[in-house]
Amino acid sequence: MAKKKIREEFDKLFKNGDEKAIKKMLDKNPWLLDEVSNTMDAGMVEQNQIIAALGVMEDELGGPVPIDEIIFSLRVDFNIRKSEDEVHTILASTENLNLVKRDTNGWSLTIEGGKICDDYLNKNLGKIEL
Repeated sequence: MAKKKIREEFDKLFKNGDEKAIKKMLDKNPWLLDEVSNTMDAGMVEQNQIIAALGVMEDELGGPVPIDEIIFSLRVDFNIRKSEDEVHTILASTENLNLVKRDTNGWSLTIEGGKICDDYLNKNLGKIEL
């Protein structure tokens, strides 16, 4: 399949929120993940902001991050205000994409989530002090 067709199919899956199919497609076409993190729509920007805030706090706390700490980082480090429900909804959808994982103490980034976090921080904040 040509990249254009794959992209169009991926966009449809993404808009429909079919997470299993999205994950399968990303596994089959790893270049999509790079493209996706380079060209983000508004929903993905929000998702990436939360992934970045999680990454910042994970580094600071040295382990899984409670949701209130993610909300705190969004507000303090990124000047973004989100409710706990909004953050939880976005975390749940990113968990299905295998970008974050939940455990009893909070949330952590996966390797893929870490890449998105680093890309987001490098592109949007330049060099920040963590």
